[in-house]
Amino acid sequence: MATHDIHELKLLFSLFDVDHDGHISQDEIKRLVQVVSGHPWTEEQLAAFMQLTDTDTSGDINMEEFTVMMNQYVPTSTLGLRDLFNTFDLSGDGYVDKQEFEKVTKEKGNELNQDQIDIFNKIFQQDENSKVTYEQFIDGATEVYKSLKFN
Repeated sequence: MATHDIHELKLLFSLFDVDHDGHISQDEIKRLVQVVSGHPWTEEQLAAFMQLTDTDTSGDINMEEFTVMMNQYVPTSTLGLRDLFNTFDLSGDGYVDKQEFEKVTKEKGNELNQDQIDIFNKIFQQDENSKVTYEQFIDGATEVYKSLKFN
């Protein structure tokens, strides 16, 4: 099985690690699943996921556990960054425009990570009428990741 690019995994991890403590908590996992899939997990689903992924039984997911889980269970063609972008791309045209962004943040704002919102806001501040491409989203996520200091 092909493995994911470690750079993309680090970017994805940093976007899901809402409090930037170097771990993805169960609450952050719940929020992530809700945002990407549109459906919340049951407590049973969350417990099964944690049992599978949290190999050190710490109660959260560290970068090493995240990498193993992604490489073992998530096909390289379905890396979560694309899914996250698609959450905002309501029309499916490959771009996120200001209206789509505002609609998603209005409907799912309390479920979103502030970093995810800031990536789009920064691009829209540069040009209110611009459409954000997946590549621009990745560039913005890279800037967020580079600014973080993990414990």
